[in-house]
Amino acid sequence: MDDKKGEPARSHQPGYCSQGATGAERYLKRLCDRSFLSLWSYASIFRDQGKTAPSGDGKEVCDLLVIFQDDVIIFSDKDCAFPDTGRSELDRCRWFRKAILKSADQVWGAERWIKTNPNRLYLDRRCTQPFPIQVPDPSKARFHRIVVAHDSARRCRQHFGRGTGSLMLMPRITGIEHITPGTDGFTPFAVGQIDPAKGYMHILDDTTLDILMTTLDTITDFVSYLTKKETFINSGRLLAAAGEEDLLAFYLAKLNDQGEHDFVLPGDYDGVGIDEGHWEEFVRSPQRRAQLEADEVSYSWDALIEKFTYHAINGTS
Repeated sequence: MDDKKGEPARSHQPGYCSQGATGAERYLKRLCDRSFLSLWSYASIFRDQGKTAPSGDGKEVCDLLVIFQDDVIIFSDKDCAFPDTGRSELDRCRWFRKAILKSADQVWGAERWIKTNPNRLYLDRRCTQPFPIQVPDPSKARFHRIVVAHDSARRCRQHFGRGTGSLMLMPRITGIEHITPGTDGFTPFAVGQIDPAKGYMHILDDTTLDILMTTLDTITDFVSYLTKKETFINSGRLLAAAGEEDLLAFYLAKLNDQGEHDFVLPGDYDGVGIDEGHWEEFVRSPQRRAQLEADEVSYSWDALIEKFTYHAINGTS
C-alpha cells in the first residue's frame, strides 16, 4: 500500500483515479483517456507544499492534468449540487460561486505552481511518485484552463423552457457581474470571462463536456479548438452563443485560408451571435457522418498505442 489511507501504489493505467475521487472526476478521467490517451492524461496531481513529515500528505494541485508537447490543459471538476431554496437568483449565485468561481481559483493556482515549481508535481498524495512527463518551459508553454461545472442542466432547461441545458456564452459578462443580480451584465445561466487579467477560463457543463470530448477526440483537435476559441472571444467578435455545443458546430462548419477549422465570419461582419440549433443541424449533416466514418480507423490505432504505452510505462512489455 502507498499510504495509511490505503491508496495503492500507482501504476499508470487508463481510468486510474486516487481514492476519494468523485464519480464526476472518474468520468472525466475516462473521457480524457479516450480522447488524449492515458500517456498524456493524469488525474489527481499533488504538490509537496506544506508536507512537513514523510507520513504527511501533499496538497492537490488539480483534478486532472494533460501535457502534450507545449500544451498544458488544467481541469478542475467539482460535482456541486445546485441548491433549491425556492429563491432562484440566490440558488444560481450560490451554485456559481461554488461550482465555477472556486474551481477557477484552483485552476489559476495550479497554473502558478506548475510554472514556478515544475519539478514538484506528484502522482500520489504522499508525494513519492514524481510526475513522469517533462513540463514544458513556461516561456513556451500554452496553458488551457477548464472548469467542469455539474448539475445545472435541469434548472437551466426549467428556466428557459427548452434547450439542451447547456450554459450560454456571453463574453461581455465579466467578474462579479456573474453573481450580482440587477447589474447590466448579469444573465441567468450564462458565463463570460471570470477574470480576463488571469487568463481565459473555459467553462464546460454536463452537456458540453461530453460533446466536446467525444467530437474533438484527439489532443491536437481539442487543443486547436480551445486555442482558436480563446482568440475568437478575446477579439471581441463573439457577441453570444446559445451554448458551447452551438459554438463548436459553428467552428466545425468553417475553414480558414489554411484549410483548418476556425471561427470564420461571413462577409464583412465585425461580430456574430450564434443561435440555438447549430449543433443539432451539424449532427444531422453529411459532414458529421463522414467524420464519424473516417474516425473509425483511428480508434484501432488508439487502442494499439494505449496497450503499448501501458506496458512500456509499467515495465511489463
